[in-house]
Amino acid sequence: MNYTLKEISDICGGVLFRPEDGALAVNSLFSDSRKAVENGLFLALRGEKTDGNRYICQVIRAGACALCDNREYFSERCVLVPDVRAALQTLAAHYRETELASIPFVGVTGSVGKTTTKDMIACALGSALAVHKTQGNANSQIGLPTTVLDCDKTAARAAVVELGMSYKGEMERISRAARPDICVITNIGSSHIENLGTREAIRDEKLKIAAFSKPGSVLLLNGDEPLLRDTAPGDKKVYYVSYKDTAASCFASGVTLEQEGTRFTAHIMGDECPVRLTQPGVHLVTNALFALACAKLLGLPLAPAAEALSGYKSDGKRQFIYDSDGHTVISDCYNAAPESVRAALSVLASRKGRKVAVLGDMLELGENSPALHRALSKEIENCADALITYGELAKNYAAYFTKETYSFPSGEPETLKAFLKSFIRPGDAVLYKASNGIKLFECVI
Repeated sequence: MNYTLKEISDICGGVLFRPEDGALAVNSLFSDSRKAVENGLFLALRGEKTDGNRYICQVIRAGACALCDNREYFSERCVLVPDVRAALQTLAAHYRETELASIPFVGVTGSVGKTTTKDMIACALGSALAVHKTQGNANSQIGLPTTVLDCDKTAARAAVVELGMSYKGEMERISRAARPDICVITNIGSSHIENLGTREAIRDEKLKIAAFSKPGSVLLLNGDEPLLRDTAPGDKKVYYVSYKDTAASCFASGVTLEQEGTRFTAHIMGDECPVRLTQPGVHLVTNALFALACAKLLGLPLAPAAEALSGYKSDGKRQFIYDSDGHTVISDCYNAAPESVRAALSVLASRKGRKVAVLGDMLELGENSPALHRALSKEIENCADALITYGELAKNYAAYFTKETYSFPSGEPETLKAFLKSFIRPGDAVLYKASNGIKLFECVI
């Protein structure tokens, strides 16, 4: 992004404090007042604990400008708008439609697996293109438009952005800012069901990524999700991606799950190529198929894209597998929903040695949360030799588990760590899985 303060004011329908400030060139965004940079634009966001407008004087002294929505703090080098979040989204939508119009955008949403799929798509496209992507999981009403505005129009040749939502109406706002050329929906799970009520409502909200995408955009859907079959907007070209359905446009064959990775043949819209992933997990096969489908749609050769995927590695909180003092750690503590817990358990089941499941609460599942935890108990029985729960809801995991079981309250990481240090033996495989809010990552040994 490279706008003057007046251009930002005009695009957002704002008001400049001083007309002479309009010529100031703005070249970056920030929302943490402690990270003020000269000529950066401070987003004075109102949060649950504080009002960002209160820090405007501080950032102005540092040479920055500000987007403000509280007249009490309106001052020099400021643009006053009715709502900073809405103004940011408007600014991003304008930048996408004008300066980034020629850059293909891939938008990724879904209940689980968004970040992994986004990263794998970027990895595959990176075999031939300079790719701009969402950093981490900055997929919110703030993170998505900021990602769009951070895209360098002179350097990027493709962009892969992640779109998240928790409430009805959020997908429309961020999809308007991203305007994807290719829309990916990884799955429909139970995350945020306490806010939207049903999985059908979650699906309908996710599908709005396509409703506000670019004209002529393509929709890639998980063909193994019944809720996504025959539900896509009629004006979009739809391709289904499936783990094993040979009738789908994209599918896998010859899947071989190994302790150190996964091999399969990818069939992508009539073409095929061998794929080897250096991480285990059936769910990664589907993610890789999405990545190769995006490469195909953008006209890239599949073989180099598949080769690039062989180098994909997850970050430190998502299925990060490593050796620790002679035992294997599977750290997957960023989020948890029934679908992602099942996927993590399948990875644990593939390991050698004694299998230990350390499972914390799944959050944001509403009134059915205890039942959704209990529903996984028999799968845990089939995949683990010992179960350790962390949190009140997680106790329900033990409902039908007949082997060694131990329970600990959440919020006491040192207590759990002390137990694990005495319990874990060399040769064990230990899965840590919970919603991020439980902070199970503090307990990994």
